[in-house]
Amino acid sequence: MFPVKRNTQVRCLQCKAVSDVSRSSTDFKLIFSSFALAFFNKLRLLSTFTGSFLMVMFLTFYFSDEQQQHRESKTNITTPKVHDFYYLDYQKSAGEVRPDHKYRVAKIVDITGDTVSLVYGNFFYPQRSTLSTGVSMGHTTRDDYFENRRHNFSYAEIEKLFQQGFIYRVIRPELSYIGKNMSAYMIDGNVVSKLEIVEQKWLFVPGKRENTEAMAFLKATYIEDRFDKAFILLKRSAKLGYAPGQTHLAELYLTGIEGHKDIDSAVYWLFEAAKQGYQPAIEKYRVICQLEEQCQIEDFYQALKESGASFTIY
Repeated sequence: MFPVKRNTQVRCLQCKAVSDVSRSSTDFKLIFSSFALAFFNKLRLLSTFTGSFLMVMFLTFYFSDEQQQHRESKTNITTPKVHDFYYLDYQKSAGEVRPDHKYRVAKIVDITGDTVSLVYGNFFYPQRSTLSTGVSMGHTTRDDYFENRRHNFSYAEIEKLFQQGFIYRVIRPELSYIGKNMSAYMIDGNVVSKLEIVEQKWLFVPGKRENTEAMAFLKATYIEDRFDKAFILLKRSAKLGYAPGQTHLAELYLTGIEGHKDIDSAVYWLFEAAKQGYQPAIEKYRVICQLEEQCQIEDFYQALKESGASFTIY
């Protein structure tokens, strides 16, 4: 690999005699000059292609990261959960778009059966990078960031928007605990939701314990009959008049118990919770009412007023 030695011989073509030529200082100079020339030629070749090599490495990393984000978004879009963040590209939507109104954030605030409820952010961003930067800087933690109005979509409609590129990224924030008794949702270590108190003073409320146990069972994916146990506990909670328990029981009826849905039972328990002024139940009832032709939402509001419930209509 390295020219450390050179021998010079003279051969006679007629007599076939061979004789060595004595080495001199010139030979050593030739050896090392050849080595230096070969070495610097390799360095010149390396320097010529260094920029191209670095560019290829950068593009490989960039596109592999993009592919990873797309795979995560595709998984999250097929299994939506409350608090998921949707990054929207309004250039993929119909109609004219202002130069600075290109990108926007939406968040899932509720899932009722097969219907996903989104709220849109009040702010637009000119570039994708500025949107990501805004989220990481805590824009979404402001009280006035998201609209109050909800927009309802079916699972199929959400997936279609993702395929069209209108929803170009779906991020699932992680619930993290901050300090002793505070929690918040985070994306890449940045807080994206309001801080909430984790540990509150426990007050006995009929049905509250059963609801808490039922929700724990629903999260325990390693328990085979977790839905059956949760259903029994939520039914107790609902009969005791606990509004969150009634709402969660209605959710189980909407998603299907023992292979079939029971819309009538779901509507009944949502109405019972709504009469107590429980806003999540009111919002879920409104979603179901929009899907049912025979449902008159004004009759629902009137029944709430007659029951003395305090509620808000967005």
